[in-house]
Amino acid sequence: MYKMQDTLCTHCNFCSAKDGPNLCYAARTARFGLEGNFPTKDDKANTKFGKTQSAGEQFHPGTPRYKAFRDIIFMPELLGTDRVAKMAEVGYEPLYTDCKSASTLGGFEVASPLVCAAMGSTPVANDIGPDTSAGCALAGICISIGENIVNMWGYDKPYDEGRPTLVDRIEGFTKNYTGKGGVIIQQNVEDNKVDVWKTIYNDPRFAEAFDKGMIGFEGKGGQGAKPGMGGEVKIPREKAKRIHELYHFPVNPFEVEQELYQRHSVPGTATSESLEEYYTWMCTEFPKAKIWFKTGPYGDLFAQLDVMEKIATKFGLRINCTIDGGEGGTGMSPLGPMNDMGLPMVTCMLAVKKARKMYQNLDFTIAGGMVTGRDLAKSLAMGADGMGIGKGFLIATMAGRHQFAGADSPIEDIRAGGAKGVYNYAIEGITNEAKMLISSIAKYDFNDMKDNAPYEVSGQTIDNIDVVALDKDVAEMFDILYAYDAKIWDKLPEITAEMRKRCEEKAAVTA
Repeated sequence: MYKMQDTLCTHCNFCSAKDGPNLCYAARTARFGLEGNFPTKDDKANTKFGKTQSAGEQFHPGTPRYKAFRDIIFMPELLGTDRVAKMAEVGYEPLYTDCKSASTLGGFEVASPLVCAAMGSTPVANDIGPDTSAGCALAGICISIGENIVNMWGYDKPYDEGRPTLVDRIEGFTKNYTGKGGVIIQQNVEDNKVDVWKTIYNDPRFAEAFDKGMIGFEGKGGQGAKPGMGGEVKIPREKAKRIHELYHFPVNPFEVEQELYQRHSVPGTATSESLEEYYTWMCTEFPKAKIWFKTGPYGDLFAQLDVMEKIATKFGLRINCTIDGGEGGTGMSPLGPMNDMGLPMVTCMLAVKKARKMYQNLDFTIAGGMVTGRDLAKSLAMGADGMGIGKGFLIATMAGRHQFAGADSPIEDIRAGGAKGVYNYAIEGITNEAKMLISSIAKYDFNDMKDNAPYEVSGQTIDNIDVVALDKDVAEMFDILYAYDAKIWDKLPEITAEMRKRCEEKAAVTA
């Protein structure tokens, strides 16, 4: 029996190659697609619909450190909902398959509001990078490509034979583009030294892609795993010598001979003024590129968003701001910062909820420990425009590419390999599971999740009746009902009556 895991292991050992019974959600849906959202009887083939008896999980192993989306559940209604109006529209009782996932995010038209969060120059991310990009293109979602790739692996000519370059990873998307989604490229201080963005922008291979609006540039203020720190990897001596002038090396590879050398990229130092100047330069220098912003779980988050709103207003843009909570993953980060630095994702989600009321020209993508369609549905319900996932997409690429058989080389047909795993995970897995939940609360468009007017109930303001909290602190944070409130059944009839009244008024306007 496959565990219905809604989290990923802290350290992924790629058990997808072992065909074992404990596959995580990312690997399971990458392999089985839609069927990965259902229980199975067979450890080898997830095709046993109706031949197993299962129930929802009642226990979480261990004691969760962070409050998270597991503390929020959906609350459906049966009578007098918008399902009646949808039934009149489609001519039958609507199903989850009638729920629309298409949306816009940071200026891109997307098939689903998902972002493959930026993965940069670590070998594990770079080696599968073209497959991941292709899968995102086939799925019609956005992918952000991280930093340091040109200096580590090359722009279009590989420094290491057979290893992908930055162009390979970008073209994985552009050559498989299906009309939706986008590829967004980051640039850090060291990338700026070799003019990565300028090179891409002036590359004739990408002229048509810029004209079609499928490429964006993303400045990076930080990430959840190590806010305030730069990127770290260990590299062999010859590579360390080649990039020694661009990066900081605690041990000089020209003076000391050893197997591997730590390479550190700087964290980037900014003020509100310099951040505004930088983004003004971006918008002026690269007018055909979509402009995005990635930041981490900082205490001065709203000061950063103030700058983004100012830039978006000045240049007439829709800037997507990805906010990565403290649970965010990494290719390589010290354990201390990863465990004990940065605000939790739920706290960042509260910032997004507040920010939606403050800024008119920004979209918000929440990231940090996200895995499932449940996470996507809850992200939208709590106020985000999109959801970012890093490690899950890496695992999905591995699962598809190696077909759980430990193959040493990628499958030649990219649509049947890693890219197919990404497509399955993003669309058949995450998006379909989100549709199941969203349609169950009688909403049939992901964009409708943002339309939540507050309810006044027994002197309490309920900000969102689609969800309830299993944790009292979370209920208070988001102004939602607490499932174990002793007076909940006094409040629910009031909410139901008001909800039906609003549904009737909406139906009358529509008619």
